[in-house]
Amino acid sequence: MEDNTKDSLSLKILRVLLISTPFLSTLIYIPGFTFPGSFPKAIFLYIAVSIILVVWLINIYRSGVVVFKKNWITIAVFVYILVLFIGGVASGHFEESFFGAISRMTGIATMLYISGWYLVASSVLKPHHFTYVFRTLLFSGAILAVISFLGINGFNLKAFSFLEQGGSLFSNNTFSGIYYVFAFFFGAILFTKKDSLKWQISYALAMLVILINPDIFNFQIWQNIGMVKELFSHPLLVLGTARASAAVMGIGIILTLVLYVIHRIRVSALVKGVLFSFIMLVLIGISLGFVGSTIAQKGFGADFFASQNDFHRPTAWKQVASGFSNRPLLGYGINNVEYAFQDTLGPEIPFIKGDKWFDKAHNIWLDLALETGILGILSVIILFILACWYSFKHYRDTRDISLPLVLLLLVLHLIQIQTSFNLVTSMFMIFILFAYVSSFSGEEISYSISSHRTKLITLCALAVLIIGAMIFTAIIPAKHSRELVGALVSANFERRMNMYKSSYSIYGYSAYYVYFVTEQFTNALLENPAEFDNDEARKGIAVEYNAMIDLYEAHYNQYRDNLRYNMNYAHTIFIARLFGVDRLDRAGALIARAQELSTRIPQVFWLASLHAKYTGNEKLALEEADKAIVLCEAVRAKFDENQLGHFCGVSYSLRGFLEKTKGLKNKLYFHLQEV
Repeated sequence: MEDNTKDSLSLKILRVLLISTPFLSTLIYIPGFTFPGSFPKAIFLYIAVSIILVVWLINIYRSGVVVFKKNWITIAVFVYILVLFIGGVASGHFEESFFGAISRMTGIATMLYISGWYLVASSVLKPHHFTYVFRTLLFSGAILAVISFLGINGFNLKAFSFLEQGGSLFSNNTFSGIYYVFAFFFGAILFTKKDSLKWQISYALAMLVILINPDIFNFQIWQNIGMVKELFSHPLLVLGTARASAAVMGIGIILTLVLYVIHRIRVSALVKGVLFSFIMLVLIGISLGFVGSTIAQKGFGADFFASQNDFHRPTAWKQVASGFSNRPLLGYGINNVEYAFQDTLGPEIPFIKGDKWFDKAHNIWLDLALETGILGILSVIILFILACWYSFKHYRDTRDISLPLVLLLLVLHLIQIQTSFNLVTSMFMIFILFAYVSSFSGEEISYSISSHRTKLITLCALAVLIIGAMIFTAIIPAKHSRELVGALVSANFERRMNMYKSSYSIYGYSAYYVYFVTEQFTNALLENPAEFDNDEARKGIAVEYNAMIDLYEAHYNQYRDNLRYNMNYAHTIFIARLFGVDRLDRAGALIARAQELSTRIPQVFWLASLHAKYTGNEKLALEEADKAIVLCEAVRAKFDENQLGHFCGVSYSLRGFLEKTKGLKNKLYFHLQEV
């Protein structure tokens, strides 16, 4: 039996792939995709991990031995994924759980690929190999930080105008801030290694670039040094555009020094472990207290949001949190917070400022509770406890301070996403830390495969499975996304029509695609009405809207229980009506279904009112519009005018439209810009 640890060519290639994949995945940015901040990164990860798994199989074939680290972390990881599968199936919306939204890419598929990297990395890479992993991630963070200096929150260079929200190549400064915290503290971990002075200088410079970039440090201070004196009276001015991440980075720097002091004092490893644990528990306790206070709308969490004039998020948290009681054991399924949201949706959410549909709870604890239920929460807690156990165990054996720093980084991340959520990149970073902890385990489980025929059959079968999964989850969605974007910007009618038809059978991300194509086309009409003001153009528009409606219908069974899908579908029919497309009967059925799902928001009544108007029942139209106004008045009593958004105005405008056009027989239309 050959030793699997020998540096064969396949093993060297495998290590290079494992080390380079995290580095490259963070730098991937393809503007042609519909959501460049996340989708291309995930697609690259899917393909890269598939290649890693195939090379791993080849290495197993060569050596005849399968080797795994003997620890409970790996088992806990796959138990968590099993819980996600069970919850996704039980939710009735498994496809959404499996793929996730294209704008988030946090579905079961992503977890499987990340877990695949973890499984191979924890088995193949030794602790010293992770020095290279952490180096690449620190320097990728520095590269991203430099880019953020050049974008909208920094020097505003025209070449980087594509960074509309700042945030470097993540397209959003919140998401980039999350990554910067990981990258910065990977640098702190690297400082614990016995590297040369030139490497330590490189680490320090990279960490400095990350620390002072506009997403972490207020760039206005660099532009106006006189602001420094204001920091003494208003220290929060130092925070960059990613405020939560900037604050967490500051806290983390202080606690890293505290951990180092504890590490250096001459007490037993047990006492040090207790002190480390106490710090972690205090941080987690503060995090939970923050959420509880916000939901209860009293205490330091509620006070914080009030100081930020943010009434929308606490209101949403309070409403959405009640969804946990609907499905406490398994939750709604990962990536199905939208269903919990619509089940608990009240009129406060749309009427107050910041009206949005929540596809995530924007809080790690609520997301866990709503998406995965008690079983999911327990599996995550167990996974974290096991990471703590092995970290302290290995620290006791090796006195390697990097292991407590790993735990600190995990807890800092928990605090960091109290007002956000994980993306594919941050989930990958978490599993890299798990793999690092697992790599310290000295015990291994090995399985020998002596039969050449068995090895060949197993290799071929698994390789076909991996490549098939890659095509299904990565190649097909990426190809379709490129075709979709290309068709929408091509100004080619036939190309767009082919795109609609090809989208009928696409699985995964389809709801997002449907919203995207209808919004893009409708916005083009509204922005350039003169270009379409002729008989030939109007006929083509009618054909195109018929194709869009058919696309909605093709995926309707999958989204029949989705309130937003029903309303967007009906709204599209109303727009198509202007061009001679008569699908009002279908719109009536969709609105009736929407009312079965919720009558607690004004949009349902707006659509019902307009449907009645367009079908000639003006009395019913006024009654439905009045129901939206009743919701508005109920909310108006709870909030002042500065806290209310524009939805009250829409409700009253609709009522005015109905009164002014009463009795008119020509084809009338009232555009609802937001549904």
